[in-house]
Amino acid sequence: MPRSKKNQEAEVSIDAIELLQDQHREVEDLFDELENTGSRALKTRLQLVQKLAIAIEAHSQIEEKIFYPAGREVDEDMTLEAYEEHSVVRHLIEKLKQTEADDEHFMARVTVLKEMIEHHVEEEEGEYFPKLSKKFGKKRLATLGVEMQEAYDDVTESLQQAVQGRAPAASRKKPVSADLHA
Repeated sequence: MPRSKKNQEAEVSIDAIELLQDQHREVEDLFDELENTGSRALKTRLQLVQKLAIAIEAHSQIEEKIFYPAGREVDEDMTLEAYEEHSVVRHLIEKLKQTEADDEHFMARVTVLKEMIEHHVEEEEGEYFPKLSKKFGKKRLATLGVEMQEAYDDVTESLQQAVQGRAPAASRKKPVSADLHA
């Protein structure tokens, strides 16, 4: 039976740690874009927060469902700490998504979220990933990478579809009369 295009693409993907590091860089780039928006770029800010939320949630899900269960056998304490950090990040994202882009707290919340992510990434890349890389070896990391890439693609697609049914916070504040004339 021929393999699907998705499976073929996943087979040539990078190992699990490289995949996660690439996703870390993507999130860092989104934070940079967001921080460089002007105070009047409200729509852009909300769009970037939505992109960040999707990227972080998809990344978190593949770590929690695939990578961390494997990593727990190598360093249980760091794995448990990572789960807790994900919980805090989810809370911060929800709070940010509920904040209007022109709210005086908006960029402060972006900064706190970014700092939490930076701390998490620093621990993973500085301590956790090297331990797992040494213990797992290339073959297991490649196998995990294929599984994680497929899961990431599926989760990202699902999250994007879920968001399409919801309007960003700024556009929910239309006057009722605007809906009557649409």
